[in-house]
Amino acid sequence: ICFTPEAFLQLISAFSSMFNARSIIDGLSLMNENSLGKQVSVPNLNISDEGLHPENVGAFNFDGEGTPTQNINLITEGKLTNLLHSEATARKFGVKPTGHAGLGAKVSVSPDWLVVSKSKSEIDKDESLSIKNTLKEYILIDELSAIHSGVKASQGSFSLPFDGWIVNAGKKTSIEAATVAGDIRTVLNSIKNIENDQVVTHQGVSPYVWVSDLSITGEA
Repeated sequence: ICFTPEAFLQLISAFSSMFNARSIIDGLSLMNENSLGKQVSVPNLNISDEGLHPENVGAFNFDGEGTPTQNINLITEGKLTNLLHSEATARKFGVKPTGHAGLGAKVSVSPDWLVVSKSKSEIDKDESLSIKNTLKEYILIDELSAIHSGVKASQGSFSLPFDGWIVNAGKKTSIEAATVAGDIRTVLNSIKNIENDQVVTHQGVSPYVWVSDLSITGEA
C-alpha cells in the first residue's frame, strides 16, 4: 500500500496528539510522559514540525501566547524526541515552550507544518518500491476522508474512506467505496519504504510512503 504525500500527512496530522503535551496531560494521547526517547516507528522515519519552513505561506513568527515559532524534531530515526508545548505544558514538563500554543476558551497545542523525511542512517527495507518504477500490484491511497469521525486518536485506531487506485504494472484502476483501516502504531512500524523525493503540499511536506499490514475494502 502506498500513501501519497497528501494522504500520509493527513494520517499523521490525525494522530498529532502523539506529539502534543496537552493531550498527554489530559490522557488523550497514545504517548505518556515516559515516551520520550522510545522507539515509536521504523528507524528510517523522521517527522518534524517546521512552522518556519520557506514553503509554509501561512507562517507566523509567534504563537498565540507570544512565544517565537520554532522548528522542532518530533520523531528522529524512529524515536520520539520532542513534544509540542504551550507555556503551561512546558512548566509541567520542566522544559521551554515550543511556540505551538493557540488561544481560545482553553489554550490549545497543535503542529504548524509537518515535514516527513527519511533518515540518512537507515537502509530501506525494500528499495524496489517506488511510485515511478514499481511493477508489482499495489493500492495507491490518494486522499483520506471523514478524518474527524473515523479516527480514535487516543486508541490509535482508524477506519477511513479514501480516494485511490489499484495499480498494476503502471496501469491504474479506480476503487469505489474504498476504506482503509488499521492502527497508527502498526502503520509506523510496518513502513516498507520512504521515498527520497519530498513533495510540498498545502499541509506540509512528505515523500510517498509504502506500508503493509492495513485492511483495505472496496470495489474495482
